[in-house]
Amino acid sequence: MSTPLFPERLETDRLVFERVSHDHTDIFELYDLAQAETWQSQVTEHMPWFRFETLDQVAQFVDDAERQWKERTFARYTIRPKADEDDAGELAGLTSFRPQWKLRSGSSSVILAERFWGRGYGTERAEKMVELTFERFDLDCYYTTAAAGNDRSQRMISRYIESFGGTHEGLLRQFKTRPTGEVTDQHRYTITREEYESATKEGSAAREESATR
Repeated sequence: MSTPLFPERLETDRLVFERVSHDHTDIFELYDLAQAETWQSQVTEHMPWFRFETLDQVAQFVDDAERQWKERTFARYTIRPKADEDDAGELAGLTSFRPQWKLRSGSSSVILAERFWGRGYGTERAEKMVELTFERFDLDCYYTTAAAGNDRSQRMISRYIESFGGTHEGLLRQFKTRPTGEVTDQHRYTITREEYESATKEGSAAREESATR
């Protein structure tokens, strides 16, 4: 049996990420999450492909996630708060890691139920995905996009991109297609390996200096 390329489980200080698969993911739980009125409106306003209007769509999503995992093109994960957090163990949303091997780049996306907004989970998750890009997979660039008009995501992305010394590259017009056929403009953000290494080195040096005081 071949060694899995993607980690099946990841953790941060407050979150646990588990691989989306039929062994790890309860499709009824994910379906119930998606039936909330806020999920069908505000949460998926800019990500309508996660609306999951039927159980069959959830099952197909998990089928696709297993195929993508095997093909090494996508790693999809559920997100749950750890034991010390409010709503500990509850399904909070979904995230992904997408490598583009030939371009030596990696990217990530996230969708969270509304009651988990405002806790900093999106940023904490992103920092882990940036780490995966450079530390585990030895890639040279992390990138992500946010739809024009998605101000909440743009603010969240800007914070962590800037913390790693990255860049808002600008607006890509007519860049991404939605299930309805609508084509959207997307803001693109990047962190290069040089920026990441500089930011993490400076952060480590500052922590060491603080510890010696």
